[in-house]
Amino acid sequence: MPQAENNEKKEKDDALRRFIDRLENWPEDEPPSPAELRSLRREIHLTEDDRDKLELLADNHIRRARNALEGSAYDQAAAELARASQLRPMDARPRVELAGIYLQRSLERGYGRNDRQRALKLAHKALELNPGDMDARQFLRDYRRMNADFMTVKYRRLIVPAAIFTVLLVAMIWWQKDWVLNLFSPQTEVLVHSFAGQGDGIIPDTRNIETNTTGISGGNLDAEILSSSVGRRNDDSYVSVLGRLGVSDKNLGKLKLLLRGRDAQGNTVFTIPWDVRDDTDPVLIPGDSQVLVLFRWLANPETSIESLEIVSYEINSPSQESAQEPPFKPEIIWDAARPEGASLSAEIRNFNIIEAYDRQILRMEVALENSGIVELSDLTLGISLGSDLPEYTLNAVTREEPALRRGERRVWPAVIRVPLDADLQNRPVTITVKEP
Repeated sequence: MPQAENNEKKEKDDALRRFIDRLENWPEDEPPSPAELRSLRREIHLTEDDRDKLELLADNHIRRARNALEGSAYDQAAAELARASQLRPMDARPRVELAGIYLQRSLERGYGRNDRQRALKLAHKALELNPGDMDARQFLRDYRRMNADFMTVKYRRLIVPAAIFTVLLVAMIWWQKDWVLNLFSPQTEVLVHSFAGQGDGIIPDTRNIETNTTGISGGNLDAEILSSSVGRRNDDSYVSVLGRLGVSDKNLGKLKLLLRGRDAQGNTVFTIPWDVRDDTDPVLIPGDSQVLVLFRWLANPETSIESLEIVSYEINSPSQESAQEPPFKPEIIWDAARPEGASLSAEIRNFNIIEAYDRQILRMEVALENSGIVELSDLTLGISLGSDLPEYTLNAVTREEPALRRGERRVWPAVIRVPLDADLQNRPVTITVKEP
């Protein structure tokens, strides 16, 4: 009997090892499609225990990457996160973190193009895997803003010649305008309207289903699901969930959930680990809330799924003493059209200044509460410590996520890089509400 058990264990380990070896054939920025992953799992006969081991291996790689990043060991951190991305081919989060490492390494090495291109490709792939990933969207916005600044400096010498050429070209076109107008004969335009999702031959097929949140609601957490659906795009099935999560009694740090899909008989069709919050997210105190956004491709068809269930898997409630600095109130200025009845209140938490080798890093957490009588569905903020320092743009609320309703308070992290010689002591923080 012991020999038989050892043989069975060896076969399972061999199956998991073969599955990992096959996953390595796909790079982190070009993961397998859901159909390819489904076929590979059937071929290897991967069990639930094997999937749990795979998740544990990926978590270990992510933890080692973050530890390496604290020591600025970018190459080691990138290698660990690349491995985690391969072990989690349908997860967007490790790819966003890996994109950030490549971009930081690019800055450290003279804004190298190869690392920048890899970072962009990973961020776009993360959005493709999870269109609701706010971290990936924020990364792309920050990159575009930073890249524009670099390009302005790089091409400053070309501005004057380009302007002169443009003026001459416009003058020539104006002089020969009759010839230019006669060159193009009027044509009848035929407008082709397409529905969302059909631009590339994608035929959307979506249906809403009920979601049971009794596994997380009650006690310290209050979950509100605004929409939950399953569907498919061509032959690939997916699940999507959108909602809010409120904190009532105790602080909330790290949070992992499990999303289960069940058929009409109540049998579990799939189980998806959902990392809602990790150690890098701001600690939520009672009264805070955050959005719940999930979009995942499914390994099996969604046709049998009749309901969803969300249960807690890991919850961390840090103590009140974990706060680094007492909060303070910033000044709020409306630089956008202010809706009637709109009002905001804010506080800055954990204001912290870190001195790096060539710059200062300012870290803070921005807690914003809708103190008005109308919902805010599109909110862009500018965070400033003075006109002589760069302004940090925060896309707090977008149209893809639930609106900030009356009395709701959310928290966002802000990291601002400022020159090394800037004096940041006793500077007031100003939050400007901008046009989206």
